Amino acid sequence: MPGQKPVRTAHLAALGPRLLRIAGELADGAVLFMATARAIETHVLPRIQDAASTAGRPEPRIVAGLPVAVHDDLDEARAATAATSAGYQRLPNYRRIMEIGGAKSPADAAVLGNEESVTRQLQRLLDAGATDIQAFVVPVGQNRRRSRQRTMDLLASLTNGHD
Repeated sequence: MPGQKPVRTAHLAALGPRLLRIAGELADGAVLFMATARAIETHVLPRIQDAASTAGRPEPRIVAGLPVAVHDDLDEARAATAATSAGYQRLPNYRRIMEIGGAKSPADAAVLGNEESVTRQLQRLLDAGATDIQAFVVPVGQNRRRSRQRTMDLLASLTNGHD
């Protein structure tokens, strides 16, 4: 809007206890990747909320970033996710957050399945404390364009009416 000042926010990429504390104390929130609902609920949320509260700051936003694919063949979706995300399993911080969340691999952490299943999984992230979701769309199968579109269609339908 003309004359309206832009809202500026700063989010910190954080997975470990120290950076989550800093995000709660100093930033507007944290951006996660490969953190499951369980990791958010048991590891991220308590730390970031406690740090914000102690610092007298408002409750921080938590952006949950995960691979997402709407696809009927779960094995095929898991294989596509594994192929595109294998490097994260070798990185200690991502491996640790996946372990905290009960995932052995990026495919275990990913949000995969048909529309109903993906919707439930995304809602579970929000219920666990995520305030925002950053979907990294994974194309699956022979028709990668159609796969990507199917996922994007679902995500658009879930955000209809929201920023």
